[in-house]
Amino acid sequence: MAAVTRGDNDDLIQQAFVQEFGPTVLAAPTTSGFDRAAWVFPFVAFALGVTAVVFVIRAWKNRPTPVPAGGVAPIKAADLEKYRDQAGEETDL
Repeated sequence: MAAVTRGDNDDLIQQAFVQEFGPTVLAAPTTSGFDRAAWVFPFVAFALGVTAVVFVIRAWKNRPTPVPAGGVAPIKAADLEKYRDQAGEETDL
C-alpha cells in the first residue's frame, strides 16, 4: 500500500515483490529464460497427446477382425456387396 500511496507504477511495485519474495510471487511466469518453457510445454504436451490419441484410434480402427476358433472369417461389407452382385448376375435376378 505504501508504494501505491507514493504513486509508484505497476512495474516498480511488481519488481519490488519479485525482489522480496522471488519469481514465484508472479501469477504467470516471465517470458524470458527457462520460464519460457512454462509457456511452451503445455502446448507441446497437448499436441503430443492429440497425436498419440490419433495413432491409437487409427490402430484400433485398422486392426484385423479376429477369426473365431474353428469358424469362418467374417466378410467385410465391400466383399459382401461384391458377392451379392456376382450372385445376382449368375442367377439373372
